[in-house]
Amino acid sequence: MMLAPLLLLVALQEPAHQPAPSPATEQHAAPAEHGAAAAEAEHGGGHDPATVMMHHVTDQKPFYGVYSKHLVFLLVPAAFVLLFVRLAISSYKHGGVPTGIAAGVESLVLFVRDDIAETNIGHHDAHKFTSLLCSFFFFILFAALLGLLPFSATSTGNLSVTLALATISFFAQQWAGISKFGFVHHFQNLVPPGLPVWLLPIMIPVEILSMFTKPFALMVRLFANMLAGHMVITALLLLIPLLASITTAFGVAVIPVSIGLALFIMILEVLVAFIQAYIFTLLTAIFIGMYAHPAH
Repeated sequence: MMLAPLLLLVALQEPAHQPAPSPATEQHAAPAEHGAAAAEAEHGGGHDPATVMMHHVTDQKPFYGVYSKHLVFLLVPAAFVLLFVRLAISSYKHGGVPTGIAAGVESLVLFVRDDIAETNIGHHDAHKFTSLLCSFFFFILFAALLGLLPFSATSTGNLSVTLALATISFFAQQWAGISKFGFVHHFQNLVPPGLPVWLLPIMIPVEILSMFTKPFALMVRLFANMLAGHMVITALLLLIPLLASITTAFGVAVIPVSIGLALFIMILEVLVAFIQAYIFTLLTAIFIGMYAHPAH
């Protein structure tokens, strides 16, 4: 964090004044300068603050070889979740008494099962979806926490990742109704019984649209919240080089304010990581419960 303002200050410093080139030299140098500027902007090294900001929140290709940055930090949290669970299982004492990391993992799993799954899906149906809900919770949590580390990225700040999570949630919602009522009866439950016939042309499209607005809301909510925090942190750090471009004294004076606010937002992002993991899991459980127990 202490190096970030200095790096941004160097990145956005205006180039030193150079003597004006001759028209012939300028004409021959223009294509090369254009290519260099395009390459510099592509790698996030341009002088435009917007370019620097987008470089820190968007995907980078290639990253660590042939893989994109968000793909790397999609696989890393998934591997951490598997390792975390295996360590928790191995730390159980003989007799099933949780110790160490197992006690913390068990408390979170029980929270997801009792307070999220059973409360919103029902006792008899919750066991079918507890594993999925725990996977959502732990993956989103680990992805958000790892994204706060230096030189890392938050994969859930990528719309493609949240789309995939929302799609899995969508199929789980439909499976909750189809497995319990059958394919035909599940879609019949979308329309309340005894509805006047003249309302069917209105209600059927509305109910079908609502099937897709639920996962859409999950996708956008998670993506926007994860992206917003990193945008705010980057914008706060960019205050240093932006004010330093006016005068060095302004840039030096804003350093403690900028770093202090950025650190506060980073600490707040730890809380946001838990909240977003909880909200995504909770809403998924609520939507599953709506199809498993249609209130008609």
